[in-house]
Amino acid sequence: MHNSGAKVDADLKEKKRVTSLRDVMLLVEPTSVIRGGTAALICSRDMQGAPLYSVKWYRGNHEFYRYTPNEDPDTRVFGLPGIYVDMNRSNGSQVLLRRMDLTLAGNFSCEVTADSPSFATQIATKFIDVIVLPTHGPVLKADKDRYQPGEMLQANCSSSPARPAANLTIYINEEPIRSSETSLHPSESGLLWTSVKADVKVTPDLFVGDRLRVACVASVYQVYKRSANLDFFTPDTDPRPERITLNRSSSKFPSWILLLLLFLLPMVVMGQDYETFEWTDYDSYDQEETVPESIMKSLLGA
Repeated sequence: MHNSGAKVDADLKEKKRVTSLRDVMLLVEPTSVIRGGTAALICSRDMQGAPLYSVKWYRGNHEFYRYTPNEDPDTRVFGLPGIYVDMNRSNGSQVLLRRMDLTLAGNFSCEVTADSPSFATQIATKFIDVIVLPTHGPVLKADKDRYQPGEMLQANCSSSPARPAANLTIYINEEPIRSSETSLHPSESGLLWTSVKADVKVTPDLFVGDRLRVACVASVYQVYKRSANLDFFTPDTDPRPERITLNRSSSKFPSWILLLLLFLLPMVVMGQDYETFEWTDYDSYDQEETVPESIMKSLLGA
């Protein structure tokens, strides 16, 4: 009986040692990696006092990094196309990947093995998405410059190429509306751009404060959000260009001098003695002495 009890205690201790490893988790920061950016893969675990034998990192089924504390060197990198490990910032708890490319999007895993007689092992997997953000904001257009109540407002919004394609939403006065048509279009770079159309019947109540605002918001996950706006005004408040008028009283030269120049120009051109012609200063002109009364009446009558 004594030997039997001792055997049970030994089995319980061994079982405790085998199951000491638990709660292996893989955290990725950031959750969505922008193309060309950096991703940190953090492998956490609860060893329950058991020594660590190894930690291995995989992309799919391919191992690319290993940490083995009892070996020298304790880290190893296995060549995998497109994966660039920052050795200065990688260890048994995390791996830092640089220059992330679209081809790397997929499942990444960390496998932890405890240094015990049974080499208990647990593995955690996380999907890493590599994204490409739009290079500029959305483009919003309407079929007309102004609308009257009762007319149909037709709006069209498009995004620049991205991966995944940007999500587009059209708003009327900050209220989202249901789009009549949403389309995805491939680009030459292999990315996707989005276009959306919406038809809205214009009613007087849409002119809040004499203004109707149409907006288009483009978003990609939680890392990108840009918008474009169009404003339409009621006919009574729609800005109009001011009429430009000429204030005669502010003219530099009196109008009668301009008429005199038109009268004298043919005489100057037909004159033969150009050297004896003197140009008279406008400021010294005396209307009664310079222009005969008959001429003045004729010009004023004209």
